[in-house]
Amino acid sequence: PTTTLEYDSRDKLFTPTQGLYAETSVMASREALGASDDFERVEQLLMGWVPLQPRLFLGARGDYTWSSSGTPFFLRPYVALRGVPAMRYQGQQAASFETELRWQFYERWSVLAFGGVGATRSERRDDVLRQSVGSGGFGFRYELARKFGLHAGLDVAHSPGTTAFYLQVGSAWFRP
Repeated sequence: PTTTLEYDSRDKLFTPTQGLYAETSVMASREALGASDDFERVEQLLMGWVPLQPRLFLGARGDYTWSSSGTPFFLRPYVALRGVPAMRYQGQQAASFETELRWQFYERWSVLAFGGVGATRSERRDDVLRQSVGSGGFGFRYELARKFGLHAGLDVAHSPGTTAFYLQVGSAWFRP
């Protein structure tokens, strides 16, 4: 079973301009409850937005995830950043931090720049394996629906060895 605790003070669901979103999730798998293995996983996520000027918005996202030694590979924590392939940097623990600056420069049009860093840590026998990566990029958005604050656009992100294009609808950090 998984237990989740959330806090949400965002002004808009799709493309926030101010407020916080926090989520803590705890998963415990037990053979006694019918699972094939015993393991635990804990995830903490924090996102926030602040208007710097009427048309300039700063966002930040940080997350930390821990898993026990019996966690299956597909539930292991990994670095989650735009431009970094999913699950490429994976370990027993993972942390990511990303910031985004969005400028609504003309009516419904905006541009943004973002950058982030992430790291993983795993223990194997008497050895500790650490990996880290950085990424960054830029994008543009068009406000599709003012009433809902729904923006859509394209992001171009780069990390070592990878360049990725993302079609974004709403925030790149969307959470329900």
